[in-house]
Amino acid sequence: MFRSLSLVFIMTFSSLGFALPVVAQADEQQTQQSVLKTITLQVDNMTCSMCPYTVKKALKKVDGVARVNVKYEGDGKGWAEVAFDPGKTNVESLIKATTNAGYPSHL
Repeated sequence: MFRSLSLVFIMTFSSLGFALPVVAQADEQQTQQSVLKTITLQVDNMTCSMCPYTVKKALKKVDGVARVNVKYEGDGKGWAEVAFDPGKTNVESLIKATTNAGYPSHL
């Protein structure tokens, strides 16, 4: 009896010990994601499949940018999806970064 009670006690507290940090971590990620703003920029002057790497590199240098996804669609056009912290940067700074890299962009 004592052995089964000890086992239940250990299993209960072990599962609680592992569950609490996971919940706290999930709450922290959700809070961080809710602060981020995501926009899609239309990017011009893209002429090859290597252009997205240059655009992505330029955007990632902007303080406050968390994630960047860039796609070349052909005919000099492409897009960049950017997740950023609006407290650290703004859309104008993102557009300036792509333009300075040789790829003018707009919303």
